[in-house]
Amino acid sequence: MEGKFGFPVESSGQTVQKTLLEELLESTPETDHLDPQLIFLTVLAGIVALIGLFVNNVAIIIGAMVISPMLAPIYACTIFLANGKFIRSLKNLGVLIGLLVLLIVTSAAITWLLLFFVELSVTPEILARTGRNEIYIVLAIVLGITAIVAHKRGFIESVTGIGIAAALAPPAVVTGISLVLYPLGMIRALLLTFDNIFGLLTGMFIAILVLGVGPRHESRKKLARKGVYITVMMLAVVIVLLYLSIRFGNLA
Repeated sequence: MEGKFGFPVESSGQTVQKTLLEELLESTPETDHLDPQLIFLTVLAGIVALIGLFVNNVAIIIGAMVISPMLAPIYACTIFLANGKFIRSLKNLGVLIGLLVLLIVTSAAITWLLLFFVELSVTPEILARTGRNEIYIVLAIVLGITAIVAHKRGFIESVTGIGIAAALAPPAVVTGISLVLYPLGMIRALLLTFDNIFGLLTGMFIAILVLGVGPRHESRKKLARKGVYITVMMLAVVIVLLYLSIRFGNLA
């Protein structure tokens, strides 16, 4: 008998011991579709981040990172792919893209409206999100590994710290702000967002491979591992391209 996520559960009075993957799946958030709560939290995080960026207040920006739900679909995408649930993994990836677009559009729209009422300036905190460095990619990879290990050990409270350190929302919001106020910084802010997202995904998949996370049944495990290996290779190519874009940009 299979449970909600496709792994064995109690049947005929017998309890089947859970695998590591099954334990990770239990802590996986439901982010298969853009529900009103996800949309509300994302818009709220965008507004808080935008205020913090314009008033140059780091504490407010950190508050936006805590509110932002963007880390959840990244984690879910990784775990479902490791389980061979490719459709659910793609759905979470789609949600992540939707949240990213929502943040950019919301921040651009609010910035455009604010220009009719107040004078806006490009603050140091905004400029900080238009600068890229190789260390940010390395940091994101480390945080991705940490996220899987934290869930494995049951240290769910650590995920909040990971979300703050990963800083997914602020550069996405700066992308929207730059679209209206500072076009020169728009591409760099967007690429910084990609550095963080792809770094996190890479780190999580590295942890999945090292920990040997996979389905219980051997046939499904082989299929899932193949999917993970292909994904890791694709992510490696993307990371190299992002790294080269940083090096090329610095030389330019």
